[in-house]
Amino acid sequence: MPRRASGPKAVLFLALSIFWTGCGTSHVICPSTSNSACSCGSGSEACPADFIPLLYATTTSNQVLGFTINSSGALTAPTSIAGPANSKSIALLDNALEFADTATNSVDGFAINLVSGSMTPIQGSPFSLGSPTGGPTDIVAGANLYATEPNGTIVGLTRGGEVGEFSSPLPNSPYAAGVAPSQMTLVPQGTLGDFFLYASDPGDASGGILAYSTDSSGSLTPIQGSPFSTLPNASPAFILSSPYYSSQGTQGTLFLFVSLTSAAKVAVFSIDSSTGALTQAPGSPFAVGNGPGGIAADQSNHVYVMNATDHTVSAFNLGSNGVLTAIGSPVPVGTASGGMALGNTFTAEELFVADTTASTIWTLNVDSTTGALTAAGQPLAVSSPPLQLVLVEP
Repeated sequence: MPRRASGPKAVLFLALSIFWTGCGTSHVICPSTSNSACSCGSGSEACPADFIPLLYATTTSNQVLGFTINSSGALTAPTSIAGPANSKSIALLDNALEFADTATNSVDGFAINLVSGSMTPIQGSPFSLGSPTGGPTDIVAGANLYATEPNGTIVGLTRGGEVGEFSSPLPNSPYAAGVAPSQMTLVPQGTLGDFFLYASDPGDASGGILAYSTDSSGSLTPIQGSPFSTLPNASPAFILSSPYYSSQGTQGTLFLFVSLTSAAKVAVFSIDSSTGALTQAPGSPFAVGNGPGGIAADQSNHVYVMNATDHTVSAFNLGSNGVLTAIGSPVPVGTASGGMALGNTFTAEELFVADTTASTIWTLNVDSTTGALTAAGQPLAVSSPPLQLVLVEP
């Protein structure tokens, strides 16, 4: 079953590496590390896995909706917890979710119960990013947390002692970041635990993509050639890193996908694994619908783009050289213009789409062979208009 790399910030290299096991009526979470052991047995006594994918949605009100997904791929009736209103950025880190809170320029962290789907505020949350400036615009979390601010900076925070907890500023934070940095993605830099960070800058006249390397402290240093241009006045927005898979589970070239909102195109760059430099793929940028926003990709080399103005989703095949080839016509999704979440639910791959205007969430089935999308019936009505989505799967 193909796994996914999708927004928001469900970073591929930090995908949840957790086995969910059941012992009679009790459940134990067993991290997949070399020194871990499940308390319910080992070897031939190991317990069968409980596969319970979870979907979360931020909303226009002060609540976050949580859903479990049943064996047919349908969303259950949601539960809710108080959270930041109008949060358009979510970061997934192990069993923690981080939500951008623009009202207070902070990050709200919650620990997830991976069996029930319930959430509990993390100690010390919300985590302040400094004086309120209308941000953060976006957040990503890995070894540290980074947040873009509309004043042309990126703020970095160190991880605390608890999963999902963040504390003091990183060395030299905040970092200069163009005009108005927006969406970000983190990419592993070799095997040493360092990363490349990329951020779109819609305020840049050349449609620039900011690129940084990190050191062992998490501090950001601009990569030579940054910012990398797309198209003049293209308003680069959502940004996603995902590899081409030469075979199931075998990664090839790593690519960076950038939605160009004002140009109705998506730019594709190959990423130099040594330097982090970006090179546009042949034929890039590629035509999509109007107002492209969120992007998602899977391990079958399918790429999906939300066309927010058209309220459609475009599907593409990804070539080994980064070329995108359209899969049929864009699929209509009501009045949707919000976030997407792509992943496996039991027996199928599904794409969930937030329709803020109609207060619904669409479920699209993904053809495992062709990548084509079809609506799985009518969208689910929810209690508050959904904005951004994140899927948590084992």
